[in-house]
Amino acid sequence: MLPAEIEKPLALIELQCEAVAAAVASGEPQALESASNALRQAAVDFAGFMESQGGAQQAGPELRGRLKKLATQLTIQRENLIRRSVVVERALHAMVPATRKNTYAAPAGRASGYKAFSA
Repeated sequence: MLPAEIEKPLALIELQCEAVAAAVASGEPQALESASNALRQAAVDFAGFMESQGGAQQAGPELRGRLKKLATQLTIQRENLIRRSVVVERALHAMVPATRKNTYAAPAGRASGYKAFSA
């Protein structure tokens, strides 16, 4: 069992990570922004607290295990967010074709503006 001064901020990070997962799944941009900001702030607060306590070197196996699980969850959320971004981008391109980036430059008339002359 972790001491209460470590358990409380760590539990808050875990809760915020779950909120981010729910926001990604719901597709609500405002909820995602809010949950992401709250998670970031909880992580910054926890990092500051751990630094004041001597750093993560003091962490026991339970804390290391929970931090590793959080890191895995954050990696999963990052991948889910990338997938969501691709889906949104594809939908935008389907609805508004002008948002597509052209692969090739627009034709410029004759071969690069070269004018043939007759002799």
